Amino acid sequence: MKLCIRTVAATGAVATLIAAGLMYSASDRVSMAGKAAGEARVATLHSYRIAQSLKSLANGYELAMNEYYSTVLDFPVYQKKAAEQKAAIDRELTTLASLKDGDANTVAELNGAFREMETYRLALERALSGTDKDWDGAREALYKLNVLSVRTIQQADTLARIADERAVALDKGWMDHQSQALITLRIAMALAIAAAILTLSGALRAKRACA
Repeated sequence: MKLCIRTVAATGAVATLIAAGLMYSASDRVSMAGKAAGEARVATLHSYRIAQSLKSLANGYELAMNEYYSTVLDFPVYQKKAAEQKAAIDRELTTLASLKDGDANTVAELNGAFREMETYRLALERALSGTDKDWDGAREALYKLNVLSVRTIQQADTLARIADERAVALDKGWMDHQSQALITLRIAMALAIAAAILTLSGALRAKRACA
């Protein structure tokens, strides 16, 4: 009888330990998954914001070239406007590179496209800054700038789409972790209840044995 009581008590103690371990494991998993998902989602949202910002900056950069070519802006005003746009683009590209998030090929293509735009911007300046303006060279440089601007905007759109899809995937992954943790907690709860029943049963048997 004593052996039976000890066995019941030992089984209850083991079940309690297992339940406690499962609860700790589930809680730790949710905490770690939440932290990782949170950090990744912040980076993803930054990527999305930068992609939208780069689209706007590419438009502004292209507009400055077109205004200069059309003589809407004189050279000093154009130069100041273009420099501000380029500085903002460089800041966003630097931030994007530091995030290490999203599609690496798209990020590399964005960098390459903006470098090409700068090359043709300088070509446009050279063609129009002299006394004898090279309008044919300016038109060619401006055409290539416009083509690159469209390509850059498309690449930024791709980056934004990838960031959006990644955010959805992160949310789904987080929900999956929560679901798995909930299952683990339910198992732990069932074990805890079983341990309580075993402990109570052992106590009742011990009481009867002593009576």
